[in-house]
Amino acid sequence: MRNVLIMADAKREYFTQAERMLRKNRIEYSFGDPLDTGEEALIRQAAHSAVVIAGSERWTKNVLMNCKELKAVIRCGTGYDGVDVNAARKLGIQVANTPGINAYAVAEMALSMILCLQRKLKMYDCAIRNGGWGPLPVRELRGKTAGLIGFGGIARQLARLLAPFDCRLKAYDVCWDDAAAEALGVEFGELEEIFSTSDIISLHLPLLPSTKHMICKETLEMMKRECILINTSRGGIVNTEDLCDALRDQVIAGAGLDVHELEPVPADYRPFLEPRLILSPHVASATREAAEAMIQEAVNEVIRFYEEGAPAHLVC
Repeated sequence: MRNVLIMADAKREYFTQAERMLRKNRIEYSFGDPLDTGEEALIRQAAHSAVVIAGSERWTKNVLMNCKELKAVIRCGTGYDGVDVNAARKLGIQVANTPGINAYAVAEMALSMILCLQRKLKMYDCAIRNGGWGPLPVRELRGKTAGLIGFGGIARQLARLLAPFDCRLKAYDVCWDDAAAEALGVEFGELEEIFSTSDIISLHLPLLPSTKHMICKETLEMMKRECILINTSRGGIVNTEDLCDALRDQVIAGAGLDVHELEPVPADYRPFLEPRLILSPHVASATREAAEAMIQEAVNEVIRFYEEGAPAHLVC
């Protein structure tokens, strides 16, 4: 039987075209509950599914082992750290993602955070609501050095968005692309150089053992006092406690986090207390345009799985 469980969380109207595609290809589908994603709930919901279009829920070894009919997990988005890829490989479950489709949306969120922090819009808003009036010391974005850590699709899109501001663009990546960098006017920089010379640092990395807590007390202390840090990649790349200490002690000027070490964040989340920190709930890619495109590509991957035996964007 051709069937798919849709766990990706988006407004139902965003699935209109995707549903048409599934019906046209005679693939049965059902919608899971994206708010009920504990291990037992996932096992129950996916018990009779051959394919899952996954959202941000965690497909652990235990879940995968107990979904006896599962043959493929298609992650609706770029990151797939929510899927135990090693377990999936051993169980013969294919894992795929939909890379690159949300690049513009995430880059636009990063730019929005940069501008809000650079011009201190959050602080102005709080001040005027509490009777304050008058300027704060702010700096223009024009002419500043932006350091991109990771130089994949999102970072390259952010480079395009920053170009009209006459920023000097530097980037670091373990897999460097000279042609792309030259086309975008981006210079290669070693990590320590980017940490120490950038006015803006934007993170665009997967969460790996080598990148976990890359931003910590040691690296924060390398940064300029006027530097602002943006993370729209994965929460675990930033040590949250060290970042809050750095903001409190004015080691750096501000930060924007769309992603967090624990999601959803707890009620006593320390960043709530930091006025120079902008927070959003892992929604950088959550535009209508990006959501519809990612959903449709995920459905394309489901169709490829059934028609060709494998999705196009396999990660295992």
